[in-house]
Amino acid sequence: MSFQLPRRDLIGGLLGGLMLAPGRALASLGPLPPWTPGTLDIHHIDTGVGNATFILAPDGSTILIDCGATRGGPPASTELRPDGARSAGEAVARYALRHARAAGRDTLDYMVATHVHPDHIGSPLPGDPKAADGVVLTGLSEVDAMMPATTVIDRGYPDYDPLPLISAPFAANHRAWLEARLRAGRRVERVAVGSVRQLKARREGAFAVRFVGGNGRVWTGDGEASRALYPPPSARTAGARLEENHLSIAMVLAFGPFRYFTGGDLMADTQDGAYPWLDVETPIVQAAGPVDVATADHHGYFDATGPQFVRALNADAYVVQAWHATHPAMATLQRLLDDWPGRARRDVYITRLAPESRAVNGRFLPGVKIVEGHVVVRVDADGRYRVLVTDSRNETDEVLLASLPRAAKRSRA
Repeated sequence: MSFQLPRRDLIGGLLGGLMLAPGRALASLGPLPPWTPGTLDIHHIDTGVGNATFILAPDGSTILIDCGATRGGPPASTELRPDGARSAGEAVARYALRHARAAGRDTLDYMVATHVHPDHIGSPLPGDPKAADGVVLTGLSEVDAMMPATTVIDRGYPDYDPLPLISAPFAANHRAWLEARLRAGRRVERVAVGSVRQLKARREGAFAVRFVGGNGRVWTGDGEASRALYPPPSARTAGARLEENHLSIAMVLAFGPFRYFTGGDLMADTQDGAYPWLDVETPIVQAAGPVDVATADHHGYFDATGPQFVRALNADAYVVQAWHATHPAMATLQRLLDDWPGRARRDVYITRLAPESRAVNGRFLPGVKIVEGHVVVRVDADGRYRVLVTDSRNETDEVLLASLPRAAKRSRA
């Protein structure tokens, strides 16, 4: 790999796989070594209030996938990190700027808004700061003010067909932010499902991103073609309805032999088979195919990350971006771990496990690698990668756990 850590690497279920469990803590392995050219870093940022993933690509390209900012606080969500003194948007921007510095960057090439929910794009409250154009700065809009993005890729702007945005302050503010960008001559694009050219590397061929699903469509596997996932409204089953989560953007990032999948809040729930077309997760992960690392859809909630998710992706490591007492569901965690007799466990990393979820999931926690912290996947050009977890309680980027290097599936094959 491109860096060295002390020989005190903490592997697997050491210390029960729990970080910061009552009465014990993991020792620091030193600060996270900076990104180096030719290396891919994927940072799953633990803010405690929603999803945020920062990618620093091998050519210095910078990408942010979501920046949630739920505002309820405990017990609805876990506490804001690093210390509650800053908003989620500010915390994520500071984090991304801190790590982008190694590439000489202070801007984002792309923001991807997987779908329009507060835990992915932000939520305004009275008294929040506003930009000069009147947009409330929260989540993605706040990051954009601190670390401007050249292009925003949204699931459905401007008409949000086949599902209009709901009438809610967070949705109205999201649309206002996108429209303000356009008035200022800045780019906003609807996701082009199937495309491997919409999100471009700064250096051609450095890496590739294919949008395999989003806004009610799935990649067919043939060139850049896509098809609709849903029957027309006139043919849909009575009683079943689309939700914003169903239309989440899903993407596969390829770097050499390494593959990474993330799919926002895609759902697989068919109401016990009553409405099969509501399972959008299965056709999208089947289009994605096997990967090395994947994030759990919908935070590992009970209505997502179904049996076909793990069967199709077959990842060696899963990251659960959790922030609520219901994240993840017990059945989901068992499925991700492959925790059945006679099977080899997979690696599972959880960015933040609420106390209530720790109590409910206690049976499976000894097999979990970590339950709190920023989860960083660092990949070398040959596809070998490590997963490192850094302390999310401060901004020192101290490494608390580091996996052994693992070769990507394609290089092993």
